Amino acid sequence: MDKNEEENLDNISKRLKYLVESLGVKQSHMAEKLGLSPSGLHYILNNDVKFSKNTKKIAEYLNVNEDWLLKGEGAIYDEARSIKVYDIPIYYPDQLKLYYYSNKKEPLNTRDFMLTSTIYRNKIIAVHIIDQQFSPKFEIHDHVAFEEASHFRENEILLVYLAQTNNVVIKHGVNLSGDIILSSNNTSPIKLQSKAGDVIIGAYRECHKKVAEI
Repeated sequence: MDKNEEENLDNISKRLKYLVESLGVKQSHMAEKLGLSPSGLHYILNNDVKFSKNTKKIAEYLNVNEDWLLKGEGAIYDEARSIKVYDIPIYYPDQLKLYYYSNKKEPLNTRDFMLTSTIYRNKIIAVHIIDQQFSPKFEIHDHVAFEEASHFRENEILLVYLAQTNNVVIKHGVNLSGDIILSSNNTSPIKLQSKAGDVIIGAYRECHKKVAEI
């Protein structure tokens, strides 16, 4: 970022929006981790806010200099601190199928990882998208991260193992009268059969897009 760009970031909203966009932060997940409503975070990002009581915890979450976020003073990152980057293991669908089909007897191993600056509370993995049939929402070779979750928001994107067909799918989940219904644009809705061995592996958190070939 050059000097002119930095001078244009003249309030908390603009500075925070710069960080969110440059770090690829998922706003809904950030709001949840900070204890803010999505509308509250949206307000801070889009209303030229000069002051916010949430500045300190936002700065801590993003691991940036609080003075820079609040007043535009100093470096974005404290010299004594740097952005922490975390590894998310990447697996192919066939690896996950074998893992759940064998009742998790063998540990999952991989040499592939995607990097994130987001701290996740629960176990998180990424899946390598291999074809559009697997997930029409994402593109081939995207790396899509899912966090283990005991519950999920309505119509949230889920990574699911279906035991009867020994298949791993990405579906939207809806709670209907106590049943979890899985749906997508290209298939008919199905009911999650937990007693038959179906497993919700995780809920969608972030996607790293494929790198375009030059």
